[in-house]
Amino acid sequence: MSIKYSALDIAKKITAVDPSFRVPTQEQIPIIESPLAPAVVIAGAGSGKTETMSQRVLYLVANSIITPNQLLGLTFTRKAAGELSKRIKYRLRQLKKAGLLPDHLDESELTVSTYHSYAGKVLADHAIRIGIDADADPIGEAAAWQIAFEEVTRFSGNDLPINGSTASVVQEVMDLSTQLAENDRSANEIIDYSGWQSCRLLMLLIVGEKKMAY
Repeated sequence: MSIKYSALDIAKKITAVDPSFRVPTQEQIPIIESPLAPAVVIAGAGSGKTETMSQRVLYLVANSIITPNQLLGLTFTRKAAGELSKRIKYRLRQLKKAGLLPDHLDESELTVSTYHSYAGKVLADHAIRIGIDADADPIGEAAAWQIAFEEVTRFSGNDLPINGSTASVVQEVMDLSTQLAENDRSANEIIDYSGWQSCRLLMLLIVGEKKMAY
């Protein structure tokens, strides 16, 4: 795949028609020009991640690697999604103004959403294929916390299975739920594994006590 414009080439052309454009730094350029493959960028708050992401979109679109309607941006909050969408659309308008975005492409044809909202859309579009009610809606974090709170309260009463407050137990449940989902494991698998480990530990203790007795 031939690259026609570098990140700096794009910045120079846009700056010529809009001096407010931010020229990427030497640290941002390798990220902007990285291959179209999975990558992780780790940086602190206020370091320019959103700007780097928006300029990467310009690089990909200007070099005809993708079109705006092929872009999917996902983030955790509505506020962050709104900011990212606004930034990318603004940058694409600058790209068009600089003559680097073909007239037949619409800078507004992109998708930037929260994970929850996008998952809901995918579920609604494909629910019938996998035998799920099309009216179903993924449970958000707040609703999941409420369900976990009700279950912990009902199960434990005044005798919490873990030292601490009800809230701390709920957090443990939420963390475990996340780990199960990320590792594609079920609660029953964890129960079986925990039971096996408990039996193994008990046997080791029995053997140890016998050795000490002799």
